[in-house]
Amino acid sequence: MVDEVAEKYDITAEHYDKRYKDIQFEKYKLALSFLDNIEGSILDVGCGTGLLAEFLDMEIDGIDISRGMLEMSKGRLRYVQGDARKLPYADSSFDIVFSFTVLQNIKDYEVALKEIRRVMKSGARCVLTYLNKKEYSKIGESIDSIFKVDDSFSFSEDVFYICSLFDVQEIT
Repeated sequence: MVDEVAEKYDITAEHYDKRYKDIQFEKYKLALSFLDNIEGSILDVGCGTGLLAEFLDMEIDGIDISRGMLEMSKGRLRYVQGDARKLPYADSSFDIVFSFTVLQNIKDYEVALKEIRRVMKSGARCVLTYLNKKEYSKIGESIDSIFKVDDSFSFSEDVFYICSLFDVQEIT
């Protein structure tokens, strides 16, 4: 499945920004309205062409499975090609983690969610979205069990989760 997803995005990479930039920027604007400070170390899981870095106008880290999407990032961010289920970052590395409309593309999305949790610093926040389709509703249940959900809602074709980490004593 990983190869199929990468191939699909490799094929669309050249036209991605033209098709989706405005839609993505709408998502970013909405998501960021729920976060107080956008500072510190930031990771974009499924960063694609680096549109989030452009929107934030700051240097961030990104990871994506698609070489084609990363090639289109035009130096917008520090990136690595890789899988969200095995993030190549140390534990507790990031103050904010974003993942927009990626989780439904990952068969073992729980593994990816646990990896996102692993790389978050104490006090970090994350914004996670996935396509708002019935077949993906289990993703939300997993997010509820892995993170402290501060807010969740549907917007356009996505379900949004604004999350933080449970306190250490709350983790089972």
